[in-house]
Amino acid sequence: MSSSKFLEIADRIAEEDKALFDSLIEFEKTGKIRTKTRMNFTIDKSLAERFKKFCRNNGYNMSAKIEQSIKDIIEKSK
Repeated sequence: MSSSKFLEIADRIAEEDKALFDSLIEFEKTGKIRTKTRMNFTIDKSLAERFKKFCRNNGYNMSAKIEQSIKDIIEKSK
């Protein structure tokens, strides 16, 4: 395979799955693969406190609960 053909394929893959390509670059730099991303959003203050207390009292990880809720919403929309 010619180098120009290889670069064309690599560019196409990088465009199609940027998150995967970025993960590979991160792995090349650090030797670690990060599969999570940080998100920042705003919610009602009292709801946040209630959710934090709920998770603490039930031994839940807040991020895991939010992630599962997002997955559920996406699945329901299909």
